[in-house]
Amino acid sequence: MPTFRYRAYDRGGNPVAGQINAAGEREAVQSLKTSGLFPVEVKRPSASAGGRVSGRVSAGALAAFTRQLATLVAAGTSLTEALSVLAENTEAPKLRSTVLDIKESITGGSSLAKALEERKEVFSPFYRGMVLAAEASGSLEGVLPRLADYLETRARISADVRAALTYPALMTLVGASVVFFLFVFVIPKIARIFTDTGAELPLITVLLMRTADLVGGYWHVMAAGGGATLWAALRQAKRPGGKALLDKLLLRLPWFGPIVSSFHVASLARTLGSLLKGGVQLLKALEITAEVVDNQVYRGVLFAAVKDCSGGAPLSASLRSSGALPPVVVHMIGVGERSGNLDEMLIRTADAYDAEFENGVKKSLALLEPALILVMGLVVGFIVLAMLLPIFELNQVIH
Repeated sequence: MPTFRYRAYDRGGNPVAGQINAAGEREAVQSLKTSGLFPVEVKRPSASAGGRVSGRVSAGALAAFTRQLATLVAAGTSLTEALSVLAENTEAPKLRSTVLDIKESITGGSSLAKALEERKEVFSPFYRGMVLAAEASGSLEGVLPRLADYLETRARISADVRAALTYPALMTLVGASVVFFLFVFVIPKIARIFTDTGAELPLITVLLMRTADLVGGYWHVMAAGGGATLWAALRQAKRPGGKALLDKLLLRLPWFGPIVSSFHVASLARTLGSLLKGGVQLLKALEITAEVVDNQVYRGVLFAAVKDCSGGAPLSASLRSSGALPPVVVHMIGVGERSGNLDEMLIRTADAYDAEFENGVKKSLALLEPALILVMGLVVGFIVLAMLLPIFELNQVIH
């Protein structure tokens, strides 16, 4: 049984506090009253007090959990029994602890939506909103598979992008390490040989030697300065003003801007469409989508749409006036509004822009790899040429 902390008064009016084991909050309150106490506050220990396992739940693990829960519920398994089965078969400590907490809350009389609300660090506003609407309409069995589809799509796209970026990132790291090794350990030794000859060196060799001296003598200062600059940039990016500026710049980049835009448009359309299909009202769905979308530009557009739609304006008209979304997306939303199947149109739009995003990433990576090879080849060629030219000139002098 879970443990609850309580504050209460005894029959003499004296304050008391302690812990009690009970199946749920209601049972804990009843047990305290039976023992002659008048409870003021009864609650479970917080995560900071050690009541929960630290860590994070990956998107893939959460998607798998949701799919399994949907399968068990569709098979007629009760919610508490399904959660017990999933907790036993879950290896991730954080997710197992979370599932057990949810089960205990439901056993104590809480709804699934309320139990998820107490674990905001694991379940996003989108997830909680879908479950809340499903329970209110009695359609949890039908909503959970759609929620699993959404999470699996998001997890797949994230995994594909990470996998595609692994090779270029590794190539960049290896290339930078090799160049750093040459500048710090190899070039200075060869440069001393050239200096001892007293011969006049080519300009390209002089430039290389001075660069090597600069890197070898001040590499720790450069590393510290680069780290400080990166830390300051990341800190600024976490602030609302810095995040908004960064989001605007990313959307305006010549090549990557359309790719970033495709990702956020797909996320916006899929989230909003899934919420509407799950029975969430339009205004609430727009608010939840605004919290989920990780771009200040589109977030501002959605919050503006909430105000416009609450005043009676169509969603497509509000989005068209913002000018932030592609015209074809606004047109699809308008068609969905007129035909009464806005949720389907949004999901179709999300599928199209997901495909556009994946194609854009593949094309960018296909160009990035040869570009990295070209840059590394130019750097290595510059070093080799700078080292060989003095040797050729010395041979000519000797002959």
